[in-house]
Amino acid sequence: MNQETIAAIATPQGKSALAIVRLSGPNALEIAAKFLQIDPPTLKPRTAILTKASLKGEFLDEVIALYFPKTASPTGEDLIEITSHGSPFIVSSLLKAALASGAQMAAPGEFTRRAFLNGKMDLSQAEAVCDLIRAENQAAHRAAFLQLSGGISKTLREIKTPLLEMLTHIEACLDHPEEELPPPPEKEFLLSLHRTYEAISNFASTYERGKKILSGPRICIAGLPNSGKSSLLNALLGRERAIVSEIPGTTRDTIEEVLPLAGLAPLLIDTAGIRQQASDAVEREGIRRTQEALKNSDLAIIVIDRSREISLEEEKTLLSIANAAKKENKPAIFALNKSDLPRRIGKHWEGIPVSALLGEGIEDLKKVLSARLSQETLGHEVLITNFRHHQALTEAAKEILLAENSIRDNIRKWEERAAFHLRQCLHFLGEITGDNADEEVLNSIFSKFCVGK
Repeated sequence: MNQETIAAIATPQGKSALAIVRLSGPNALEIAAKFLQIDPPTLKPRTAILTKASLKGEFLDEVIALYFPKTASPTGEDLIEITSHGSPFIVSSLLKAALASGAQMAAPGEFTRRAFLNGKMDLSQAEAVCDLIRAENQAAHRAAFLQLSGGISKTLREIKTPLLEMLTHIEACLDHPEEELPPPPEKEFLLSLHRTYEAISNFASTYERGKKILSGPRICIAGLPNSGKSSLLNALLGRERAIVSEIPGTTRDTIEEVLPLAGLAPLLIDTAGIRQQASDAVEREGIRRTQEALKNSDLAIIVIDRSREISLEEEKTLLSIANAAKKENKPAIFALNKSDLPRRIGKHWEGIPVSALLGEGIEDLKKVLSARLSQETLGHEVLITNFRHHQALTEAAKEILLAENSIRDNIRKWEERAAFHLRQCLHFLGEITGDNADEEVLNSIFSKFCVGK
């Protein structure tokens, strides 16, 4: 149990209407009473009181003090939150008063770390706190909230249950051979292991979607030179971000901007037009970067100028762009630009008619993009967003396969081998929830938190 009482500012630096200083630990009340006009024995838990704060006997501010006893506090320790006016001077002085009265400065993430150590949350929930703070879009917020609510823990409990039952049965047979217990049912074990392997693998596979949610999907705008890609970027953003010119090949480098869409924050990437005969080395480099952006994107908008005929060579180029996206299993949406002009491309070209110049069809395009992105990323199931969790699940799945192989191949003393691999699997799953996390892992995780959380 932690013997020190810690203190920190829990709100961002700078001027604000209000700010919060937190104290947590066995002496939180005693320390707070040294610079607040409060009587600890009379404080009612979870009841805000108006009082005065001072530093070295000099009045600082009228503040709100809120006391949480350890039985009902976020950290599992006595906790006091002091809300003051948001003057940087007042807030820093309150912290100085707490430290001068006996508190220790909190390390990054130490409040959450104590919540984990005191059993208020498991490690996956503690990490979700950090993700929730950093969430910049609806999907990231939802993913973090589901994890903070215990979604990962619940899924892992369901996965662990059959493993523990198998391990208990095997170890009972190994530990008490004289009792002539019925041998482990190999066929049932194999079926259960197969189901568990699929459950772990399926859970681990959500990492690609989870990673996309945190980093934001990448949407690449590609097409032939002078088809209106930069104009479309500007139209989607609703402002003049890219230079637009009638001269083909104006865009030589990629331009990236975030577009709030579908509860996400996709990154729009405007690219250089692709053509077979580049005019110079700079344009060739621009085309190379376009191809790289297509490869690394999650969705492609292929812009086609529908107001002019497309040559056979240009058609091959457009199809190669679409095929490249298809090869990477990435959706490709065709935007038929310049719909305000007479159509001259072949009828076999289908897509969303837009006029980047007049803004026509832009909302229709956004709806299609939103639907595709929502289908790819949004949902109410728990997703893996943390590489550490993905890595642990991957290792756990390998152990299941090894246990399965031990039984299927009828290796000598397969019970001992299977039991070993089952324990290893449970160990890796336990790393996610912190059942067996060592000090080095904890230090690495909580060092990423802000001070005061």
